[in-house]
Amino acid sequence: PVPATGPGRPTRRRALLVGVNYFGTRAELRGCINDVHNLHSLLTQTFGWDPGCVLVLTDDLPGDRAPTRANIERALRWLSEDVHPGDALFLHFSGHGAQKEDPDGYEEDGMHETILPADFERAGMMTDDQINDLVVKPLPEGARLTAVMDCCHSGTGLDLPFSHTGHGWREETNPLHTRGDVQLFSGCEDEDTSADASGAHGQAGGAVTTAFCD
Repeated sequence: PVPATGPGRPTRRRALLVGVNYFGTRAELRGCINDVHNLHSLLTQTFGWDPGCVLVLTDDLPGDRAPTRANIERALRWLSEDVHPGDALFLHFSGHGAQKEDPDGYEEDGMHETILPADFERAGMMTDDQINDLVVKPLPEGARLTAVMDCCHSGTGLDLPFSHTGHGWREETNPLHTRGDVQLFSGCEDEDTSADASGAHGQAGGAVTTAFCD
Protein backbone atom coordinates (compact mmCIF):
# COMPACT_ATOMS: atom_id res chain seq x y z
CA PRO A 1 0.00 0.00 0.00
CA VAL A 2 1.05 3.59 -0.59
CA PRO A 3 1.72 5.39 2.71
CA ALA A 4 -0.61 8.33 3.15
CA THR A 5 -0.48 11.58 5.09
CA GLY A 6 -4.23 12.04 5.15
CA PRO A 7 -7.40 10.78 3.49
CA GLY A 8 -6.58 10.14 -0.16
CA ARG A 9 -3.24 11.95 0.10
CA PRO A 10 -0.20 9.73 -0.66
CA THR A 11 3.22 10.91 0.40
CA ARG A 12 4.85 13.15 -2.16
CA ARG A 13 8.36 13.70 -3.44
CA ARG A 14 9.65 16.95 -4.90
CA ALA A 15 13.14 18.04 -5.93
CA LEU A 16 14.67 21.33 -7.04
CA LEU A 17 18.06 21.18 -8.77
CA VAL A 18 19.82 24.48 -9.58
CA GLY A 19 23.07 24.74 -11.53
CA VAL A 20 24.64 28.05 -12.57
CA ASN A 21 27.67 28.21 -14.88
CA TYR A 22 27.44 32.03 -15.34
CA PHE A 23 28.12 31.77 -19.07
CA GLY A 24 29.97 34.70 -20.64
CA THR A 25 30.91 36.37 -17.36
CA ARG A 26 34.11 36.73 -15.35
CA ALA A 27 32.51 34.39 -12.82
CA GLU A 28 32.04 31.54 -15.33
CA LEU A 29 32.22 27.97 -13.97
CA ARG A 30 32.36 24.68 -15.88
CA GLY A 31 30.80 21.94 -13.82
CA CYS A 32 27.59 23.19 -12.22
CA ILE A 33 25.21 22.04 -14.94
CA ASN A 34 26.99 18.67 -14.96
CA ASP A 35 26.29 18.47 -11.22
CA VAL A 36 22.57 18.95 -11.85
CA HIS A 37 22.53 16.27 -14.55
CA ASN A 38 24.33 13.82 -12.27
CA LEU A 39 21.98 14.43 -9.36
CA HIS A 40 18.96 14.17 -11.65
CA SER A 41 20.19 10.75 -12.73
CA LEU A 42 20.81 9.74 -9.11
CA LEU A 43 17.27 10.65 -8.07
CA THR A 44 15.38 9.32 -11.08
CA GLN A 45 17.46 6.33 -12.19
CA THR A 46 19.03 5.10 -8.95
CA PHE A 47 16.29 5.97 -6.45
CA GLY A 48 13.29 5.83 -8.78
CA TRP A 49 11.92 9.35 -8.35
CA ASP A 50 9.40 10.40 -11.00
CA PRO A 51 11.12 12.91 -13.35
CA GLY A 52 7.88 14.90 -13.28
CA CYS A 53 8.49 15.83 -9.65
CA VAL A 54 12.01 17.18 -10.33
CA LEU A 55 12.34 20.86 -11.30
CA VAL A 56 15.63 21.84 -12.98
CA LEU A 57 16.95 25.39 -13.31
CA THR A 58 20.17 25.80 -15.32
CA ASP A 59 21.51 28.68 -17.35
CA ASP A 60 21.41 26.76 -20.60
CA LEU A 61 17.61 26.76 -20.31
CA PRO A 62 15.34 29.66 -21.35
CA GLY A 63 12.70 31.72 -19.62
CA ASP A 64 11.31 30.49 -16.31
CA ARG A 65 13.80 27.59 -16.27
CA ALA A 66 16.81 29.91 -16.06
CA PRO A 67 18.36 30.24 -12.56
CA THR A 68 17.58 33.92 -12.05
CA ARG A 69 16.86 35.15 -8.55
CA ALA A 70 13.14 35.52 -9.27
CA ASN A 71 12.94 32.00 -10.72
CA ILE A 72 14.88 30.46 -7.82
CA GLU A 73 12.62 32.17 -5.29
CA ARG A 74 9.54 30.97 -7.17
CA ALA A 75 10.94 27.43 -7.35
CA LEU A 76 11.74 27.37 -3.62
CA ARG A 77 8.14 28.35 -2.88
CA TRP A 78 6.96 25.53 -5.17
CA LEU A 79 9.23 23.07 -3.34
CA SER A 80 7.76 23.86 0.09
CA GLU A 81 4.17 24.50 -1.01
CA ASP A 82 1.43 22.32 0.49
CA VAL A 83 3.93 19.98 2.14
CA HIS A 84 2.45 17.37 4.50
CA PRO A 85 4.03 15.10 7.11
CA GLY A 86 5.75 12.20 5.38
CA ASP A 87 6.66 14.16 2.24
CA ALA A 88 10.27 14.01 1.03
CA LEU A 89 11.96 17.04 -0.54
CA PHE A 90 15.39 17.44 -2.13
CA LEU A 91 17.23 20.72 -2.83
CA HIS A 92 20.49 21.10 -4.72
CA PHE A 93 22.43 24.25 -5.61
CA SER A 94 25.69 24.26 -7.55
CA GLY A 95 27.26 27.63 -8.32
CA HIS A 96 28.97 30.49 -6.58
CA GLY A 97 28.53 31.15 -2.88
CA ALA A 98 29.69 34.21 -0.99
CA GLN A 99 29.12 36.18 2.20
CA LYS A 100 27.68 39.58 3.08
CA GLU A 101 27.55 41.49 6.32
CA ASP A 102 24.67 40.70 8.69
CA PRO A 103 23.34 44.14 9.70
CA ASP A 104 21.23 42.66 12.53
CA GLY A 105 24.09 40.91 14.32
CA TYR A 106 22.39 37.50 14.56
CA GLU A 107 25.13 35.59 12.71
CA GLU A 108 27.93 34.40 15.00
CA ASP A 109 30.63 35.47 12.54
CA GLY A 110 28.78 38.65 11.59
CA MET A 111 28.22 37.43 8.04
CA HIS A 112 25.32 35.98 6.06
CA GLU A 113 26.14 33.06 3.78
CA THR A 114 24.77 33.64 0.27
CA ILE A 115 24.20 32.00 -3.09
CA LEU A 116 24.61 33.84 -6.37
CA PRO A 117 21.83 33.50 -8.96
CA ALA A 118 22.73 33.89 -12.62
CA ASP A 119 21.63 37.55 -12.51
CA PHE A 120 23.27 38.37 -9.15
CA GLU A 121 24.96 41.50 -10.51
CA ARG A 122 21.51 43.00 -11.18
CA ALA A 123 19.20 41.21 -8.72
CA GLY A 124 21.61 40.64 -5.83
CA MET A 125 22.57 37.61 -3.78
CA MET A 126 20.21 35.41 -1.76
CA THR A 127 21.08 35.03 1.94
CA ASP A 128 20.81 31.95 4.13
CA ASP A 129 18.02 33.67 6.08
CA GLN A 130 16.01 34.23 2.90
CA ILE A 131 16.42 30.61 1.78
CA ASN A 132 15.44 29.41 5.26
CA ASP A 133 12.28 31.54 5.16
CA LEU A 134 11.28 30.13 1.77
CA VAL A 135 11.96 26.41 2.12
CA VAL A 136 12.83 25.46 5.73
CA LYS A 137 10.51 27.48 7.94
CA PRO A 138 7.27 26.39 6.15
CA LEU A 139 7.91 22.66 6.70
CA PRO A 140 5.56 20.81 9.04
CA GLU A 141 6.64 18.21 11.55
CA GLY A 142 7.24 14.89 9.80
CA ALA A 143 8.31 16.40 6.47
CA ARG A 144 11.87 15.73 5.35
CA LEU A 145 14.22 17.97 3.32
CA THR A 146 17.66 16.86 2.17
CA ALA A 147 19.85 19.60 0.69
CA VAL A 148 23.21 19.63 -1.08
CA MET A 149 24.88 23.03 -1.46
CA ASP A 150 27.96 22.78 -3.66
CA CYS A 151 29.30 26.30 -3.34
CA CYS A 152 31.75 28.34 -1.32
CA HIS A 153 30.86 29.51 2.22
CA SER A 154 28.01 27.00 2.43
CA GLY A 155 28.58 25.44 5.85
CA THR A 156 25.44 26.99 7.34
CA GLY A 157 23.83 27.81 4.03
CA LEU A 158 20.30 27.04 5.26
CA ASP A 159 20.79 28.56 8.73
CA LEU A 160 19.93 25.30 10.47
CA PRO A 161 20.08 25.18 14.28
CA PHE A 162 22.76 22.47 14.53
CA SER A 163 25.98 21.74 12.64
CA HIS A 164 28.39 18.83 12.84
CA THR A 165 31.94 19.78 13.76
CA GLY A 166 33.59 16.42 13.14
CA HIS A 167 33.54 15.80 16.89
CA GLY A 168 29.80 16.01 17.42
CA TRP A 169 26.81 18.30 17.01
CA ARG A 170 26.95 21.96 17.95
CA GLU A 171 23.99 24.29 18.40
CA GLU A 172 24.36 27.57 16.57
CA THR A 173 24.26 30.95 18.24
CA ASN A 174 20.73 32.37 17.82
CA PRO A 175 19.46 29.09 16.29
CA LEU A 176 16.53 29.02 13.86
CA HIS A 177 14.69 25.86 14.87
CA THR A 178 12.40 24.13 12.41
CA ARG A 179 9.57 21.63 12.77
CA GLY A 180 10.71 19.65 9.72
CA ASP A 181 13.57 17.13 9.47
CA VAL A 182 16.23 19.00 7.48
CA GLN A 183 19.75 17.86 6.62
CA LEU A 184 22.32 19.87 4.68
CA PHE A 185 25.41 18.46 2.96
CA SER A 186 27.63 21.45 2.23
CA GLY A 187 30.72 21.84 0.08
CA CYS A 188 32.75 23.52 2.82
CA GLU A 189 32.55 25.45 6.07
CA ASP A 190 31.32 29.04 6.19
CA GLU A 191 34.80 30.54 5.98
CA ASP A 192 36.08 28.16 3.29
CA THR A 193 35.82 27.67 -0.45
CA SER A 194 34.48 24.54 -2.11
CA ALA A 195 36.54 22.38 -4.45
CA ASP A 196 36.17 21.12 -8.00
CA ALA A 197 36.38 17.48 -9.00
CA SER A 198 36.18 15.25 -12.06
CA GLY A 199 33.58 12.57 -12.52
CA ALA A 200 34.00 9.07 -13.85
CA HIS A 201 34.35 10.29 -17.44
CA GLY A 202 36.49 13.33 -16.68
CA GLN A 203 33.55 15.75 -16.55
CA ALA A 204 34.01 18.88 -14.48
CA GLY A 205 31.91 19.06 -11.35
CA GLY A 206 31.78 20.06 -7.73
CA ALA A 207 33.54 17.86 -5.20
CA VAL A 208 30.60 17.43 -2.82
CA THR A 209 28.12 16.64 -5.62
CA THR A 210 30.55 14.15 -7.17
CA ALA A 211 31.07 12.47 -3.79
CA PHE A 212 27.32 12.46 -3.11
CA CYS A 213 26.57 10.79 -6.44
CA ASP A 214 29.37 8.26 -6.05
